[in-house]
Formats: sequence, C-alpha cells, structure tokens
Amino acid sequence: MAVALAAMVFPGMKSLGQEGTPAPSPAHKTAKLIYHPPILADRSLGQRMGGGARGAGGTDASLLTLVPEHVALTTREQPSLFWFQSKPATAKLELTLIEPGKPKPLLALGSPADKPGIHRIRLSNHGVKLALDVPYKWTVSLVPDPANRSLDVVASGMVKRIEPTKELAQELAAASVADRPAIYAQAGIWYDALEAISDEIDQKPGDPSLQEERADLLKQVGLPAMENH
Repeated sequence: MAVALAAMVFPGMKSLGQEGTPAPSPAHKTAKLIYHPPILADRSLGQRMGGGARGAGGTDASLLTLVPEHVALTTREQPSLFWFQSKPATAKLELTLIEPGKPKPLLALGSPADKPGIHRIRLSNHGVKLALDVPYKWTVSLVPDPANRSLDVVASGMVKRIEPTKELAQELAAASVADRPAIYAQAGIWYDALEAISDEIDQKPGDPSLQEERADLLKQVGLPAMENH
C-alpha cells in the first residue's frame, strides 16, 4: 500500500531545526501563543492516540501526533501535518490520510524511520487537497515487521478544514509574519498556528525563543516536552 521513498523521508518532510545555526534574533517580540480550542470542538472523533514502546521483537521508539485531543482545524487546503518520533528505529514509517466513508486512503506513504525528532509533511508536495468541513483522520505508524502488524507503533490525529471568518482574514492580512502564529492560536486554528511558528523556526533555527514558543504551544494541549534532534 505504501510507496517507498527516499531516505530523507517524505518529499517536503524533514526533522525540523536541523539547518545551520545563525545568531539568534534579539528583536523577536510577538504576542504570546495562547491556544483557544474552538467553542464547538468535536471531541467525539478527535481523541489523540500516541504510540508507545512495544518491545518483544517490535521497536522501542514512540510516536506522537502533534495535535490536541479534539478535531483540530486548518484554514488551508493543503496544510502541514506534524509528529514526533522519540528515537531512531529500524522499522518502516508509514503515513496515511483517510477521508471518512472511503476505504482507500487519500494519501499513503512509506519511508525509513531512522531520524528522531519533530517531523512534518506538506500535503502540497503530494497534490492532496482537503475539502471544507470534512474531518480527516491521519495516522503515522512504525512497522517493525510487516508480517505481524500487531507489533506496530501507531499514533493518529484529526484535521478539518474550515473557511476563515472575514474578521480573521482581515486580521491576518494586516499582521506581520511573526504575529500570525498567535492570531491563529487565538482563533483556535491549531494546524495553521503550529505551521506558522514552525516556518519561523525554519527561517531562524538559531533563535531559542521560537523553539520555546512552539514547546509552550504543544504543552497547552497536553503534549510533553520533546527534544528536537
């Protein structure tokens, strides 16, 4: 089912923060990222599932999808999906994106799982577009033995695309790039807030304040501290 890809995992995906380390930018001062879950957040479908160590022939690495425990939102047709892998694994990594009511995955990818840390995949690199108001389930799995899937380490999350309100669109249009993560977080748009702050980290990997902001954002939805390699 999954497609074998290059060793740098999926096109458009990388361990974040691995570039060079230019001097931090002392001028980085923005609004604090405070995530406000949507008032009508759907928790019936959105239980975050994290995969822990299996052992006994499996892998001792763990996975976490970087999502809250409800159906998290995006305003983007092709958002990024983020997850964390605790340590290198000899297992295969699989990612699937499933539309409700359809047995065939909208996206199914496979890759080596030898790089720990925070990872992302950009749906734009795979021609995948999300329809409005559809709750999609996405899953990452470590597969140590394809003949025995009971050994898999699995983590999953939910994503739903919505149309931004007129007020949000106007606020974003007038905002600086540095202020957009906080605006998205305040509006309850999880995926866009995480993507915006991660894009800033990619641009300024030597700025520890950006790493701290992302870590605090993840902590707000019950995700543990995680070391990015």
